[in-house]
Amino acid sequence: MNKHNRSTVEPIVLTREFNAPRQLVFEAWTQVEHLKNWQFPQQGFSCHYVSADIRPGGSTLHKMTAPNGHEMWLLTKYEEVNPPASLVFRQYDSNEAGEILPNPHMPNWPKELRATVRLEEQDGKTHLEFVWQPVDPTEEQAKAFEAARAQLGGGWGGSFEQLAAYLETL
Repeated sequence: MNKHNRSTVEPIVLTREFNAPRQLVFEAWTQVEHLKNWQFPQQGFSCHYVSADIRPGGSTLHKMTAPNGHEMWLLTKYEEVNPPASLVFRQYDSNEAGEILPNPHMPNWPKELRATVRLEEQDGKTHLEFVWQPVDPTEEQAKAFEAARAQLGGGWGGSFEQLAAYLETL
């Protein structure tokens, strides 16, 4: 498909304040021993990392398992890692081998999503800005992203709830 048939989509922008220093929040985003404890949408899920190389040009492969046993594999490719201020990465649905696949439950879901995480510290707390957007989506993918916009904050928003709770334990 040529570029003229592609759509642009406004990103989802989520913000959150964490009662933790910026360095710790950054480590929670970049170290598997932290990521596995919060990077899922709600309690009852589990997260298992098969591989992790969190640096520019690196990637992670992990599996989220829902309470009902449903598994979802995600491949993340890192573009920028700027401690402790920001990260930029791309996400893909995949299989356990890290092969990029269409989302099995939403066939028109964008195949590639770009996330930018920005962290700013003020008075010992960390303000997070999270920007998430499909990369070069088809018209059908753009429509699927827009249709799911209201629930999308629940996925990452739920993960941020898990992150806040996890940070309180550290």
